[in-house]
Amino acid sequence: MTQVLEFSQLVDRTLSALADVLGSDGAALMLIDDHDRLRAIGGSDDRGRQLELIQEQIGAGPAIETLNRGEDVVVDDLRAARPLGFPGVAARVSEVRAVLSVPLRAEERLIGTLNFYDRTSHEWQPAKVRTGERLGELMVMVLQTMAHRSPCSGKS
Repeated sequence: MTQVLEFSQLVDRTLSALADVLGSDGAALMLIDDHDRLRAIGGSDDRGRQLELIQEQIGAGPAIETLNRGEDVVVDDLRAARPLGFPGVAARVSEVRAVLSVPLRAEERLIGTLNFYDRTSHEWQPAKVRTGERLGELMVMVLQTMAHRSPCSGKS
């Protein structure tokens, strides 16, 4: 149980730091499970965790779209009608308006999504999207390091 808490705390703190670097209000993480479904893993705050859990529950949203496309999904306003927004998600996460979802890959395999969000709607600038992609690469490195240090791997 302690190991799980440590993992969760480290993920949430990493997500908070990544959001700070990007200058977004928050960040959240979803990873693909053994059944090829995206699962909410953590968030820099309650809004991020809620955003991910809702997408997992309803099977729709920027992270799901990122998984389906295998590429970035940029949403300037979640409340906008489809295909530009995700009003079903917006109705359940009222404090999140803009979302940048980037795919996470390890060894060329899609493993999940890193999602940055803001409380106000806005256009995501190309430089910020590129920075988000690079931060996604960093998140993958953090996850790989954590996996190699887990008790299951035989290393400490």
